[in-house]
Amino acid sequence: MTIQKISFGRAPDLASTLFAPSPLLSSAVHQSEIATSQAEAARLGFLQTSGPSISALLQPIGGVFTLAQYQSPFKTQGNRGTCWAFAGAAALEAAYRRKFGVLIDVSEEYLFHMGKSFALNRNVDQTVVTPVENNSSLTGFQGCGDIVKKLSENAVPPESTAPYFSSQQSLLAILPELGFANQAAMASQEDYDSVEYCEQHIPLIARVNARYRATGFQCLGADPSIQALENTLLSEHEIVCDVQRPDGIGGHVLLLIGFDRNRRVFFAKNHWGENRFIEIKYENDPDWVIKSGWYIEDVVDSTFVQNQACWLGNWWVNLGAGPFRILLRRSEDFAAPRAPTRLGSAYLGDGRHDINGLFLNNGGDIRLFIAPTTAPTTPGTLSGTEIEARLDFTDIYNAGGVSSGRPATLSRFSTRFAALFKRNDGTAWEARHGIDAVAYQATFNSLVSHGFRLTNVCGYSEGRESRFNAIWEKRGGPAWEARHGLTAAQYQTEFNALVRRGFRLVNVSGYAEDGQARYAGIWEQREGNDWQARHGMSAAQYQQTFEQLTAQGYTPLQVCAYRVDVEVLFAAIWEKQSGVYWEAHHAMTASIYQIIFDQQVSAGRRLAWVNGYSDTGIARYAAIWRQDEYGAWQARHGLRSDEYQLAFDDLVGQDFRPVQVSGYGDGFYRA
Repeated sequence: MTIQKISFGRAPDLASTLFAPSPLLSSAVHQSEIATSQAEAARLGFLQTSGPSISALLQPIGGVFTLAQYQSPFKTQGNRGTCWAFAGAAALEAAYRRKFGVLIDVSEEYLFHMGKSFALNRNVDQTVVTPVENNSSLTGFQGCGDIVKKLSENAVPPESTAPYFSSQQSLLAILPELGFANQAAMASQEDYDSVEYCEQHIPLIARVNARYRATGFQCLGADPSIQALENTLLSEHEIVCDVQRPDGIGGHVLLLIGFDRNRRVFFAKNHWGENRFIEIKYENDPDWVIKSGWYIEDVVDSTFVQNQACWLGNWWVNLGAGPFRILLRRSEDFAAPRAPTRLGSAYLGDGRHDINGLFLNNGGDIRLFIAPTTAPTTPGTLSGTEIEARLDFTDIYNAGGVSSGRPATLSRFSTRFAALFKRNDGTAWEARHGIDAVAYQATFNSLVSHGFRLTNVCGYSEGRESRFNAIWEKRGGPAWEARHGLTAAQYQTEFNALVRRGFRLVNVSGYAEDGQARYAGIWEQREGNDWQARHGMSAAQYQQTFEQLTAQGYTPLQVCAYRVDVEVLFAAIWEKQSGVYWEAHHAMTASIYQIIFDQQVSAGRRLAWVNGYSDTGIARYAAIWRQDEYGAWQARHGLRSDEYQLAFDDLVGQDFRPVQVSGYGDGFYRA
């Protein structure tokens, strides 16, 4: 790691900045935020106006002291009012570098989202604001130096899991993907939730990697003294400062990192594209007046993961009478840390019900109370339908618990189906979808005993259990073998044994069962072109293998992507073929898949294979198209079980039959 060369200079003239609109906070809003947060710090006993104890202070050298050596690289906030998130992130990154010697890069987007969407806003009479109870990452510049308080209560993930939207327009650009023409089309709680909790904004993978957090904070109060600011820096704590323009234009938040007593200036880290530290005069600075100071006391070990964050977002809940959706927006109320509060909403047949509750066992367990009616509740009201659930960290997409003695299940996904159909040629066939392992085995035994052979099988996860889609045909052919429910080791053993006997793999499906990889496959004992098969590949390994084999003349016949906990794995079959034009794509979101599907069909190619799979909070697709003679065909994707059954009945009525059915989990918002 190369440490950036340090240079000092003046803060840029605001008139010369390139950002439009200005990234400054509204002066009135900012001053209100400062006053409210300082009163809150005083109420909680975190007001330390003189700074840390002088007995623990370092000493400046020649009147100069700097913490520049601990600072992470410079970033730019763009034209968004996210300064407090950038200042808080910079303070956190410096604290980790100082304590653990690691250079971390935390997500400002997540930090800004946390400060906004986790909020529970109240009216003067302490009732919750309606129709939207929290702030929004889309609107308002609310925020101040108390971001360090929020960072002591809520962890943030690495930048790579939730990259920053560098302009307001880039954030607004995701609205059409969610079905909104523009921000003016958004009005309800559900509208704003869709932006805050979609994969395009804050992916689920970010929530389950929230690991960087402060252990505590202190506030230096209003208009902190020069001595208090110096003492805090000398105790090796950067200071997140609220600053105001002397001319009243607006407010801002930046990070103090040092000082020069000789020249009577503070050194500060700003995020307006300066790529250097700036200076603020002790007195009568033409650009900034320091109005408050906040600092992080300490940070947790970087192996820490905040369990509470893993619960946030959407879940399907089943108490035995059909699933319903809940959304958990926050793990605590900023105004009442660690106390029961309103956590989110449940969506039942008659509308939205408040959810109040609390976390237990360091966030590994949650206790929810769904209000009996749609009437608003006082935050922290622990009455109604109670659910107590535990998160199993071997599968963070599913949770189990109890409600009034009955089993309760929570899942991040709802099952969807994608399928291929072709014109019926008169062959007798049977198909099943969404059946469990016991039903699948019984159906398999019965149909095989009546002369049917298995031609396609797809295992997929539903909660922590497995389900199966399968197609049988009553026709002759070479000897065949089928297996399912195999671990990776068992599958490899069976694969090797069958290949030695002259069998070739013609269908493979990977899936997860109780958080572990499982495999199903079909083999036929026949001659044919050279072929290759792989399983258990990461996305990078699959891409590398794909490129190597296709360069050697192999054509992909099947690809199955499947999620095991947070990891997506791939299994695939290739065969050496010539004279066939084909295209294959994977990692496609639903919208991208539809675009590519339409392009391929317009070019005269048919869909030869489609596989849906869960990837963090959404479904993705892997597909293969071929340009060859095949006859009439139909394809469907993104269908719920009842929708698939309707499509199935309709197409069978048109004399089509299924040749492949893929089951998978999808999230809650468009992607």
